[in-house]
Amino acid sequence: MEKKGENKRLLAIIGIIILFLVIVFVVTFSLSKGKRAEVKLKNLAGIFYKYYYEDNSDKKDKDKIKVFLSNYASSGLTIKLKDMETYIDTHKVEDYKLLKKCDNEKTTIVIYPKAPYNKDDYEIRLNMDCNF
Repeated sequence: MEKKGENKRLLAIIGIIILFLVIVFVVTFSLSKGKRAEVKLKNLAGIFYKYYYEDNSDKKDKDKIKVFLSNYASSGLTIKLKDMETYIDTHKVEDYKLLKKCDNEKTTIVIYPKAPYNKDDYEIRLNMDCNF
């Protein structure tokens, strides 16, 4: 009888350990998906900003875009994920499917132009609403 009790305890301990490992694996995998999605979204934001910069630049007046962007230095330019898709061919973006789990309306990118307001002078903040 004592062996049956010991076997049950041992099986219970093994079951708890397996359950713990499964939980750790699922949480770790979810976090890595979220981190990858964050990196992809930041890359998309950079592509978008460069496109936006070029599209709003005046070839005759190089300082016009800099004055315009300086107005958004503190408030930032806010773009919804769905709006970004109209500017960028997402089919060419590797692993874009990760972002398909994000809400197109609630997931936003805020781009803060930074002095001297050139094409590569910006900071990105993400507000992600995703199901990972």
